[in-house]
Amino acid sequence: MAEIETRIETGPEGDVAWVTIQNKEKANCLTSDLVAQLESTFRTLAGHSALRLAVLTGAGDRSFVAGANLAELEGFDEQGARSYITALQRAIQAIRDLPVPVVARVNGACMGAGLEVAIGCDIRIASDNARFAMPEVLFDIPSVIEAALLPRLIGWGRTAWMLYRGDAIDAKTALDWGLVESVVSLEELDAAVAETVQTILANGPTGVRVQKALMRQWERCGLDDGVMAGIDALAQSYRDGEPGARVSAFRNKK
Repeated sequence: MAEIETRIETGPEGDVAWVTIQNKEKANCLTSDLVAQLESTFRTLAGHSALRLAVLTGAGDRSFVAGANLAELEGFDEQGARSYITALQRAIQAIRDLPVPVVARVNGACMGAGLEVAIGCDIRIASDNARFAMPEVLFDIPSVIEAALLPRLIGWGRTAWMLYRGDAIDAKTALDWGLVESVVSLEELDAAVAETVQTILANGPTGVRVQKALMRQWERCGLDDGVMAGIDALAQSYRDGEPGARVSAFRNKK
């Protein structure tokens, strides 16, 4: 049965959520039911006060998410298409709204809706067998919703290359373009993700949460407003966090 599986790992620095899209037989393609589960999962995680970060992946070693469910796409009318894409956008927005970082563990094909989900995460770590595409034009439809974030990541020309051609790029190209932050062998993928998890966990929990909220502000505002927003963010970290104690510990360690 296709489902979203969530495992909470508790440690001394806080909790980590490991979220897995379990639809391996269908390359983890996103049915309407899975889309609804994905939104519900991340909305629920947002209320988990001890959460430090989340890792999102697909089951198996061949596919992160290979796209939307083609059987559903084939039968859509205009209203059905609108309903599905609206639900998918809400699910990705729930990922983006999580107050802690989300790491995409990209373990294979990352296509269409799957790439939009990955773009909605904060950090993308990919295996070297991963392939990335926005193939919607093959089916006479545009790439939409979080595809709008692509120009910020890879530039307008490379976005045009992916969206107009519709064919896939390999993991090395994705790394060179800035679409992913790291590429390792499939055998090293878990270790690479674990290293990133542990590095983030070692940092201050308030600082990380405030940083993510500030980065979301930077997306929405102009440069001058973004610079000024940082003043409030820094002050907030002193109200809610423990920077003084961490600075003292760092100084004593040196």
